[in-house]
Amino acid sequence: MRLIVITSSERIEGESDKINALFEAGLEILHIRKPDFSKKEYVDLLDGINQKYHNRIKIHEFFELTENYNLLGVHLNARNPNYTGNKNVNISKSAHSIEELEAVVDYDYVFLSPIFDSISKKGYLSNFSDETLTTASLNGKINQKIIALGGINQQTLPKLKKYGFGGAAVLGCIWDKPHCEEHNPEKRFMKLQLTNCKEKTQINKGLAFQFITHRTEKYDYYQSAEMALLGGCKWIQLRMKNADIEEVRQVALRLKPLCKSHNAVFLLNDHVELCKEIEADGVHLGKTDMNPLDARQLLGNNVIIGSTCNTFEDIDNLKDRPIDYIGLGPFRFTDTKKGLSPVLGLEGYRQIVTQCIDNKIYTPIVAIGGITADDVIPILQTGIKGVAVSSAILQAENPVEATKRICLNGDLYEK
Repeated sequence: MRLIVITSSERIEGESDKINALFEAGLEILHIRKPDFSKKEYVDLLDGINQKYHNRIKIHEFFELTENYNLLGVHLNARNPNYTGNKNVNISKSAHSIEELEAVVDYDYVFLSPIFDSISKKGYLSNFSDETLTTASLNGKINQKIIALGGINQQTLPKLKKYGFGGAAVLGCIWDKPHCEEHNPEKRFMKLQLTNCKEKTQINKGLAFQFITHRTEKYDYYQSAEMALLGGCKWIQLRMKNADIEEVRQVALRLKPLCKSHNAVFLLNDHVELCKEIEADGVHLGKTDMNPLDARQLLGNNVIIGSTCNTFEDIDNLKDRPIDYIGLGPFRFTDTKKGLSPVLGLEGYRQIVTQCIDNKIYTPIVAIGGITADDVIPILQTGIKGVAVSSAILQAENPVEATKRICLNGDLYEK
């Protein structure tokens, strides 16, 4: 889940240094909200922040500063409801009811608040019940463009997961009591990051190395997965294209407890209804399979959903869909999949990763298609987050050892 920090409205000694420390600790986006600042004070604060971080900053006042600084964008508010500048900047806004989310398509993201009782504004209480948020999530109104705001700290952050928010914006838990000697926004942010990472454990576990089942002359689907698990793989996708649903069900019911015994994630390829029926960890959707919005509505927010892409345009089309990762390929030609799209190679991955960064798309990408053990490190060096393999293991003389080699080559054993 994306974490966004909003500055305190107060004047804080050494604030620019503290903001630099937040960015160095991994902060992705900072909102500067200083309604009582003069323009000179705004400029002084920006000048004190390292220039390399300016493209991660959004401002709530003095929008004309986007003409002079390489800023990420602006946040519209009651004081400044419109942006009339010449630059093509990222624009966000705030909402305080589910009904206001109807216009979310017009913005890069929207703050919805207060989700919990505010920390920074005493007496500013939550507007939303669990039932209201759950219904909005199932209806697709809460999605990756909606950022939760209000009362978020280490205790409340984990509660956001089930609603499907695209991120959380924090203020009070970072800046509360800013004039105390022990006030340390960086340490507070890092503790929040740790909580956020724990919430992503299931997604992160095994994401860097996925095995996709395939039946060969020597091995059936179950055997192929078993060997990958014995070699250290922690993510199995059961792919049985063109198989009868009952055959898929029988293999899945055998494979699910095997994956659990190896502490591995178990996904089905397609078959969303079966995923719900047997309570698999998730589902991977091809380009012609069920719409991710429909799948999320059926499965809920605690189930992993991945989607297949072949180009940046495919990824861009999915940026507002409730998916957890993207399978991007093919890396090179593979005979395990029919109707192959044009191969991407390392340069193709580099270009697409760069395009995703430029367009603020942060969904993890996993490479797929003809990948061997020797390809793992070069692929991960492009910015891709993981690899999915099949033939490299099943065509090896010893599939278990081949799996171990891939794990070792990319340092992909679970820590």
